[in-house]
Amino acid sequence: SITQANIVLGHGGIKRTHPDYYAASVMNHILGGGGLGSRLLESIRIQRGLAYSVSSAFVAGKRSGSFQIQLQTRNASAGEAVSLVLKEMRRIQKDPVGEKELETAKKYLVGSFPLRFVTQERRASFFSRAEYFGLGLDYGERYPELIGAVTRHDVLQAARRYLHPGKAILCVVGDLREVKGIE
Repeated sequence: SITQANIVLGHGGIKRTHPDYYAASVMNHILGGGGLGSRLLESIRIQRGLAYSVSSAFVAGKRSGSFQIQLQTRNASAGEAVSLVLKEMRRIQKDPVGEKELETAKKYLVGSFPLRFVTQERRASFFSRAEYFGLGLDYGERYPELIGAVTRHDVLQAARRYLHPGKAILCVVGDLREVKGIE
């Protein structure tokens, strides 16, 4: 018997070179990409104790890629967890994020950016990806400005344009005899 339900919920994403990529990155960090500070983790783990981890990500490539939310929870709480995921997706589409949430997300994204350069291997990977996507060799210098320019309105528009809770595809691997609340 599978003791945990493994859940992936997602839909199409955006291209890496899309002008809204940075607003979508900040929005995603607030929603579920930001670890302990994210809304999904706050709602699902901290407030309700339904999952140890929950995360979201845009997997952006030369084409639109995907948007994914992943979590594991007890089989019996799978339906509740999925319901909370959809609720948080709709909430970030409805109201602008708080100024503090926005600043915390932007500081983290800019502050963690230099970790991409800590080894020669990471540095080579960074520059090869920058070249692959046509971001330019000065991309590392421009990144803080690109993230810094994102506003609360930009985040709201990114959530409205690039999150599709009503069209998401849901995959649950678990003991379906115990999974409740998923149609």
